[in-house]
Parts: sequence; structure tokens; C-alpha cells
Amino acid sequence: MTLVLILDAIVILLILGCAFWKGLERTLPLIAFLLMLFPYESQITLTGYFDLTTQRLIVILAFVIYAFSSEVKEKRKLPLRYTIFFLMAWMLVASANSVVFVTSIKSVLSQFFDFFLIYYIFAKSVTRTETVRKIFYGFVAAMLLLSVIGIAEIYWDWNVLGMFPEVYHRFANIIGGVNDRGGRVQTTFGHPILYGAALAMTIPMALYLISTSKTTMQKMFLWATTFLIVLNLYKTGSRGPWLAAALSMGVVMLSGGKQMRRYVVWMGVLAAIVLVARPGIWETISNLYSLTLASETAQGSSYQWRYALYEQAFLHLNHDFWRALWGYGPESFYFLGWKGVFQGMIVPFESCDSSLAQLMIETGYIGFLLGVSVFVIAGYKAFRSSLKLPKPGNLPCVVLFVNMCAFLFLMSNVAILSWGQQSYMAWIVVALAMIYPSLAESEAVVEEEPETENLVGERRLAEVYR
Repeated sequence: MTLVLILDAIVILLILGCAFWKGLERTLPLIAFLLMLFPYESQITLTGYFDLTTQRLIVILAFVIYAFSSEVKEKRKLPLRYTIFFLMAWMLVASANSVVFVTSIKSVLSQFFDFFLIYYIFAKSVTRTETVRKIFYGFVAAMLLLSVIGIAEIYWDWNVLGMFPEVYHRFANIIGGVNDRGGRVQTTFGHPILYGAALAMTIPMALYLISTSKTTMQKMFLWATTFLIVLNLYKTGSRGPWLAAALSMGVVMLSGGKQMRRYVVWMGVLAAIVLVARPGIWETISNLYSLTLASETAQGSSYQWRYALYEQAFLHLNHDFWRALWGYGPESFYFLGWKGVFQGMIVPFESCDSSLAQLMIETGYIGFLLGVSVFVIAGYKAFRSSLKLPKPGNLPCVVLFVNMCAFLFLMSNVAILSWGQQSYMAWIVVALAMIYPSLAESEAVVEEEPETENLVGERRLAEVYR
């Protein structure tokens, strides 16, 4: 508890001090940085009310600064306001018909104040494309710090979570515990898969920052950061984030700028050299995926479990019209007590390792469509803008689109939504994807205006001299 109080005090001083000296918008990169650092275990329990996690404290501070900021707030309308409004309304409908009403209401309030509020603050407060770049720096810096902690966890078997009081979270239901395969790095995240997800989403940001860096020292520092992040990603031992990272690099190769594509090629060549020099790494990766295809192994069972979840979702929803509409209520899965056939045996379904399946089960097909549409719309806007905007101004759109693809992919095979540091990251990325294109376009117009005025002046002078 003492450690949590000290950390909260530091967070308060940092955020309020930065806001006082630099203003709200220039504090946003710091907020993004801090949101990624602290574990769920960093919390103060307010008995009878709620758990005040350090992330919630950061969100509260951000909202207070936003509410009282003297900066001129952007008058643009909130992007995705109708989609998010209908999503929240439908989650309340699902809660009203929940099998665990109180738990569902608490879950909806938690999602609103934890994630939708941070989305609102970032979507309304960012007014310059440079701020988007600095927010990327905030995420990369946070993952660099965690990667350093990860090195200590990898090579010295020191887990930073041991410094915090132990608390229950949803991955506690996994048979064999969180590190079910042993030796997997997770730093302050609730599970190695979640840590791997954040690392996979950060790599494209780091490559973009390298491509826009002005000095050799900046590039060297960012390259060292990227390699450290990749090492930690490998050490998570998580198949989903590995595939998400590979998918991201494939999209960058197709849509990124010339420099970013060159960087991906260099990383591929270096990875090939490492695999040849250290055949044990390739053997580890190959064995893990081979075990994934063998249903009798723990890895194979874990993989097949995702498909079993979808089967259970369709089985129960398709036989009850009303549950198909609004589901069983947010956060209700763990109270349903479902049992079904899995690998020839009747087993209880106690863990939901897919956010997509969980959305269907808890909010019905309508809630599922609304929840997914937020990320699909943001991803589509980023993709379309990456094609329309001139280079290199379109590169942040490529990064944001890649992040949306990675997050949606991971939603299909891990409980990644509505809790944890990676969810804060995802909602900030959605906000940036929705507002960056208009910021880039407006700044391009402003840059053209002085040139136009100069041309007009030159023509008038030419007429006078004639």
C-alpha cells in the first residue's frame, strides 16, 4: 500500500506540474506514457465504492485538467459520437437484462470512466499533428522502460509485480496460472499475451519515429529501443502477438513510406541472421507452433479453446431470441456456469479467451456489431487517409491503421478489451485515427496560404514595374 501511495503521489505531481507549465495538450504524451506503466495491482481499495487504480487516478486528473483548462478547446464535434452513444446505450440495455445486474452496471460504468472518457479527452484536446507524434513517443518510451524491466525479469527472474499486493483478475481462471508455460515475461501487465499485444502495437510507432528523426543519435536510440521491444516480444512466448507483429510488418511493407519499408526489410534480414546464428530460437518458435497444431498438448488445447468459445456463443444465443439481441449482460460470462463438450469431455467454461466471443455472449449480436464497428470505422478512416494524404504526412495514418488491424486480430483470440493498459492504448489510438486526418489537412492548408500570398504580392509588383 505504501508503494502505491508513493507512486500515486508522483503521478499527481508529474501530471499537474506538466499541465501547469505546458498546458493540457502538451501533457497528453505524458498521460499516454503513464497509462502504460502501472499494473492493475497498483490500486487503493475504497471499501463499498470502487478500486482506485493508478490508471483511474490518471484519468481523473486528465479530466479535471481538461475541464478547467484555459486553452482554447477545439470546436470540432466528437468523432464516433453516435456509435459510442449507441454502444453505451446498448450496454445499459444488456445490463438491465443481465443475469448479474449489479456486476454489469459496475462494468459499464468502469468502461465509461476508464476508456470512453480518455477517448473523449484525447479526441477533443489534440489540435496539432506534432502532438500525435509526441504521443507515439510517449507509448514508445513507456514500452522502453517496461522492456528494461522485462530484461531483469528474463535474465534475473525478478518480477516487478511481486512488489505490489496480490489481487484477483480475470486471468486467474487459467489452469496453470498466468505463466502457464513458464519463463514468459509480462512486466506490469496482467498476462504475457497482453504485454505482447502492447509491444506489437508499439513497433510500427517506433519505425515511424525512426523515419522522421532528424539526428543520428535519435535514430540510434530508437533502433536500440526497437530491438529491446522485439526481444521482449519474443520472450512473452505469445503466439497471438507474434502473429500480430508479423501482420503489422506486412501491412507496413504494403502501405508504409520508402524508409519504413526499408526498415522492415532490415529487420527481416537481421531476424534471419539471428535465426541462423541461434538455431535454438527457431526451434523454440517452430516447436511452439507445432504443439499448437497438436490438440492433445496444452498449447493445442489453448488454441482449440477459442473455437469452442464461439461454438458455445452460437449455441446459446441462437436458441434464445432475446439473449441473441442483448446477451447475458456485461461481465456476466464468469457467472454463467456453462458446461459443454471440449475434446470429447464435458468441461466448465470458466475462461473467455476471446474479446469477440465475449462481446457476443455478454451484449448480444447488436452489442457485438457496435463494439467492433468502433475499431473498424477508425481503421477504415486511417486507411483511407493513408491513401489520400501526401507523403510523409500520411505515415501516422499507416501506423494507426496497422494498430487497428493488430488489435482487432488479437480481440479474436484473447480477452484484450475493456481492461488493462493495452485497452487505454487502443482507445487513444482510435481517437488519434479519427482526428489526425483533419489535422493534417488543415495544417497543409495553413502552410500553403503564405506561399499563395507571396505569389500574389510578386504578381502585383510585376504589374507595377510594367
